[in-house]
Amino acid sequence: MKDPYAPGFWCAVTALVLLTAGYFYGIRQVYELAQAELFLFGAAAVIAAMALTSLAWTSWQQLKTRKRQLAQGRTLVAIWNTKVALRRVETVFDRYFWGSYWQPGRTFQEVMGELEGTPLEQSLEALKRQCRELDQEIQDSRWHWLNNARELSSVATAMARERYQLDLCDSQQSAGRGAAVLNRDLEVLVYTWSARLRSFDHQLDELEGEYR
Repeated sequence: MKDPYAPGFWCAVTALVLLTAGYFYGIRQVYELAQAELFLFGAAAVIAAMALTSLAWTSWQQLKTRKRQLAQGRTLVAIWNTKVALRRVETVFDRYFWGSYWQPGRTFQEVMGELEGTPLEQSLEALKRQCRELDQEIQDSRWHWLNNARELSSVATAMARERYQLDLCDSQQSAGRGAAVLNRDLEVLVYTWSARLRSFDHQLDELEGEYR
């Protein structure tokens, strides 16, 4: 990568050299050569000091840029890992509630509407860990991303219990009114889950755009 400070640095050096040469020529015409040489040595020392200062400043700027790029790269990796964990939650959620996980032969916890030990619970815990890492990477003291993951987990837990209530009503052949109320509650939870999932994904896209 081309050094953006090089043109300005060399222009300044050229100007100083030309100025020194002009002064040296003028002094040589008026004073003795020894005085001109002393002036030339002094000017050379000033130029060398300015050049070293400029080089040190440029090196410091490049070091800061590298550190910023490394930090930016780590943050992007954390964002991408969070997106992967979120996709995993979404996939497992669909399988758990609408696919093969919600079938006869479930564990006691699943039958009772609990997520403990289920693939969905494991994927949600993995998302929480990744969100905690993302919060630490961007130094968010409010734990915004971890709170987002916890909200998703709370909705999933509520849905599992609501699904258990639906199964209980079906097994007891409850009146149609009670089942309708439960169905509406489950529909609200499904909508809440979808809305928070989309919001989560959208916020990650915005954060990624800030660090690109």
